[in-house]
Amino acid sequence: MSSKNKTILVTVGTTQFDDLVQCVTADQALQSMANLGYYRLVIQYGKGLRPSTISTKYEIEMICYDFKSSLQEDILQADLILSHAGAGTVMECLTLHRKLVAVINSKLMHNHQMELAVALQQRGHLYMVEQPQDLWIPELWEAIDQFDPLPHPAGDEYAFPRLLDEFCGFRNNSNSSKIQ
Repeated sequence: MSSKNKTILVTVGTTQFDDLVQCVTADQALQSMANLGYYRLVIQYGKGLRPSTISTKYEIEMICYDFKSSLQEDILQADLILSHAGAGTVMECLTLHRKLVAVINSKLMHNHQMELAVALQQRGHLYMVEQPQDLWIPELWEAIDQFDPLPHPAGDEYAFPRLLDEFCGFRNNSNSSKIQ
C-alpha cells in the first residue's frame, strides 16, 4: 500500500456527468483509491448534482465545487485526473503533462468523446475508461496506477491560421503563417 499523499481531481467541465461523480464516490472506487494512497478527492461537478459526503472510513478528504474560472491550479496539484473526455479538458491536461484518465460520457453528442479518447489512448497519452461503472473494478485502478503516459507534443500555433487561410483562398506566402 502506498503512502497516503496523493490527490485525484475529477472534472466534468461545463457539462453534467452525474454517473462519473456517483461512481467515483461509491465505496468500490473509494476503497481502491485508499489502497493506492489517495487521501484527497477534488470533484468539479459542473451542472450536475453536488455529491453527497463520502464515508470517513477511507480517510479521504473530499472537496467539491461546481465551476471555477480556471482548473489549472487543481490540475497541477493532482496526481491523477479523472475527466470526461471533452476536448478542452483533455488538451489542457495533456499540455500540462498530467496523468489523465478519460471516462467516456456516451450520453453526449453522438459519443464524440470516444473518438478523441481512443486516438489519444492509442498514442499512449491517456488512459481511457469506457464507462464510469468500470471504476468499481479494483484491477482497473491497479492498471491506472501503473499507467505511465507519454508526453503529448506541443502543437503548432500556426496550424489553424494556415488552415483558415487555405480555406479562404489566400495564397500561401511567408507571412501567411504568422498572426498579424
